[in-house]
Amino acid sequence: MFKKFVVLGLMAFSLAACSKPPAKEQVQAAVKKFIPVNFEVLQLSELKEIPGLYEVVISVNQQPVVLYVDKKAKYVLSGNVMSVENKANLTLETQKKFQKK
Repeated sequence: MFKKFVVLGLMAFSLAACSKPPAKEQVQAAVKKFIPVNFEVLQLSELKEIPGLYEVVISVNQQPVVLYVDKKAKYVLSGNVMSVENKANLTLETQKKFQKK
């Protein structure tokens, strides 16, 4: 019985470790390879809808740009993420929030 709790505890710990977001500096270095201008990382958060995918909001010339990275910032995705269920454009919603600031 004790072994089961230890195994379950280790599994929970390893799953939590897997969901650790990439460091802001790591994301900035990855994005800098594609956008070679000065920019600021405004937000980095995991998409609750797609575990393991992180939404990154950067400011380029005071304009918000929404990108996506994996947990190691080895891949940078550009484009819209849309929910089939509620027909929402998640990328556009995030961009609008930052345009109002």
